[in-house]
Amino acid sequence: MLADLPSEIIYHIALFLPTANALTNLAQTCQRLHGIITAEDSRIFRAFVQSRFPAIRTPPFWKDAARALTSRSRALDRHSVIARFLLPPPDATKIGAHQATRRDNPTLGYRPAIDSYEVWNGERWADRKEVVAWGAADELVVRNGKKWFVLNDLDHVSSWDDICGVHLLGPDSLDKEHLIFARRRGDIVRLAISPDDGAHEYQQTFLAYGREVDRTDVIDGILAAHCDNHALAFYHTTTGEEQVEPFAWLRLGSGHQARIQYSKLLSPTRAAVGSGEIDDSLCIATISADSVRPSREIKVRSMDLEGRLNPETVAHLSAIAPLPSHASPGEVFLAAWGDRAIRLHDLRSPHAYEATYRDNTDTNPIYSVQVFGHDRFLAGAGGDAVLKIFDLRMQNTYSYLDAQPPPSYRKPATNGVHARKTPRKDLSLFLSYQPPPPTTTPQPNHVRARRRGPYRGPIYAMSSPSPSSHTVYTGVGDGVLRLDFASTDDLFGSSKEWYRHNLGLELDMDSSAVKGASQTAPGKVLNLSGYERPEPDDLTTTSKLRTQQHFRSIGSENIQNEMDTGWDRRWEPLTPDGAWRRRDDVLDT
Repeated sequence: MLADLPSEIIYHIALFLPTANALTNLAQTCQRLHGIITAEDSRIFRAFVQSRFPAIRTPPFWKDAARALTSRSRALDRHSVIARFLLPPPDATKIGAHQATRRDNPTLGYRPAIDSYEVWNGERWADRKEVVAWGAADELVVRNGKKWFVLNDLDHVSSWDDICGVHLLGPDSLDKEHLIFARRRGDIVRLAISPDDGAHEYQQTFLAYGREVDRTDVIDGILAAHCDNHALAFYHTTTGEEQVEPFAWLRLGSGHQARIQYSKLLSPTRAAVGSGEIDDSLCIATISADSVRPSREIKVRSMDLEGRLNPETVAHLSAIAPLPSHASPGEVFLAAWGDRAIRLHDLRSPHAYEATYRDNTDTNPIYSVQVFGHDRFLAGAGGDAVLKIFDLRMQNTYSYLDAQPPPSYRKPATNGVHARKTPRKDLSLFLSYQPPPPTTTPQPNHVRARRRGPYRGPIYAMSSPSPSSHTVYTGVGDGVLRLDFASTDDLFGSSKEWYRHNLGLELDMDSSAVKGASQTAPGKVLNLSGYERPEPDDLTTTSKLRTQQHFRSIGSENIQNEMDTGWDRRWEPLTPDGAWRRRDDVLDT
């Protein structure tokens, strides 16, 4: 009998169970097994989380953590995503005058710069607070838990006042929320906001000496400002000085043509810098207390490219994202190259790269990359509102996590014939909805005039509050979408109260089911469309178009389709194979 075995053997066997529900069911078998599994503050659940979800730090609520993380994994396997627009309410606290005069006439929407984090302030998984902030043109929008703030204290604004970098630093002992944000004209400041009354204080200015700023980055006390495409300025953010000068500058090459095309902090001691040149395409710089020096170069010619590719095109980097690692931070990272491929680089390896991820269906460059959890990442395209979801476990040539591919789903057996395995498909989504107009600031006529038809622009930026979060905030032109990965059967099943309360999705099922409501209303669940991506080496299979439906439209045939195919029940069953075109008419349903 299993219950008669020594507790250490039961403990070892339990670690092979695939899900948290399996552990819970085992604990309900008898009193002895329940005592073993719940002993030592749920020791088995702690080991389950640490072994199944490496590199993800969670608070010590191990049973809830196991349930939440396995729920997210199921949602990702089923491509279950809930999309909504994020917009401050009309009663958001306004900081500043908000009476600025526009000095130009922009023809394109603003590009959101986003940051977010979450922190636990209690003894349960649900006792957490999430903070998200983004730059909405010249305004700074902050949501601190349930409280909203919108900052704009300029008298005259133009596109040079657009916010190009936002970085949340967290609260201090007085519970003031600290953040650093930068405007394109070169202003980089540290701001403290009191969530209780909206009081704010500018505490530091980081000197850029009149240079224009393209983007900024912050990691653990180090600020990097990408200036004028020619140089990177590095600052210490923990000094007590009101005006902070750069402690180091980094320039690549020499002469007037030398420039830095893209840059990203990998850790407090490493930065990745792209030059756009063939010979020093990607430079890894080492950061010390008072200097920054190049330490390694990755050349395009060292990457074994196909002969038809132009090395000068490949050399252009457009996005970089570090991966969580058990070893020294910043050693493993993803980089989007000019041939529309995302490559996995490992600085511990002598090879130029370890794996390649590509969407052969889409011809747009990559504008943004966001690591999600420990085994997925998202890539935002530079056009057609395409967001690609990649599975790090799908690579059989390299896996820095030593993770196994997910189990294939099986179709039910028919007439005694064994069911065939259904191969898992990756998914690219269309975020084709135009953002709703802001509720806090009236818009000029030229802005309202460009809100016509589906959104066709880039995915500019992404942010996830933590490695254990179910949410990715996604920046498109003139707006921010919230993407939550949660399975429909979790949200509507027998344990729906636990999932709705503990996942913190703030999902109003009633308002989401109202017919006739505008699809782009704040909080309204959007019905996305997307396409299955064939394997990277499959150049003959036609991508299959998929479309989501409303929660209210789910019927028994959708539930059966979920059981047969493994796709979430909100995805409509596929029609017979055939050529497809992108359907923007779904926006009007």
